[in-house]
Amino acid sequence: MSARGGGVAWLLLGAMAGALVAARIETALACLAAALAGSAAAGARPPAGRWLAIVASGVALAWVLNLFLTPGQPLPWPHAAPWSWLAPPTREGLVHGGLLALRLAGAAAALHGLRAAWPGERAADAMAGLLRPLERIGVPVARTRAMLGLALRFAPLLADEGRRIARLQDLRAGRPPRGVAEWLVRRRAATVPTLVHSLERAEQVALALEARHYRLRPVAAVAGRRARDAGGAAAGGLLAGTALLWR
Repeated sequence: MSARGGGVAWLLLGAMAGALVAARIETALACLAAALAGSAAAGARPPAGRWLAIVASGVALAWVLNLFLTPGQPLPWPHAAPWSWLAPPTREGLVHGGLLALRLAGAAAALHGLRAAWPGERAADAMAGLLRPLERIGVPVARTRAMLGLALRFAPLLADEGRRIARLQDLRAGRPPRGVAEWLVRRRAATVPTLVHSLERAEQVALALEARHYRLRPVAAVAGRRARDAGGAAAGGLLAGTALLWR
């Protein structure tokens, strides 16, 4: 990982932390802007449509729930609307929902950029180097790093296997699912084979590691050279601290 990439990664990490704790629209916008700029600097590709749909649906749901569930001054809403049986939407809910939408968008953009800045197991290595002092009080940092590294490596394989099993279930049924209820039945039918396959793969990996006499690497060997990333780390820390303290 280059020096530039490392600094951008720490900036993105600070932007994600700041977006999660932001309590003002100004800080949420700053975190979102930093996340978008950092993602572009890290060379992140445009996100897939499925990923964008998941993020957009989560943002929309959060905004709607805040709009109707936050008490405050009612908006001038048509009383004959189909949702008139609900509590009236409020101005405070509109503002709080917008803030939450910005926070979710900022955290999602930062996470997308981190995938490019810290590909593969580099994220686990960097976090292990950051948490290395906790080993002195008995925290299993090295074991956690190994576990996260394996999870990051095999998560795409598990997702591909789940999609393959779902397609096989559709082929066995002879036609695509009709309606949401039938789609849920198909997904439930694919869940158990996917879990069984993941357990079998985990057992195979464990046996392979044991046969090769796998040993945990010392955290000092993967801690990285954080001095060259000081600029990005300082910017990320300043961003997260401002979002936390300016409330």
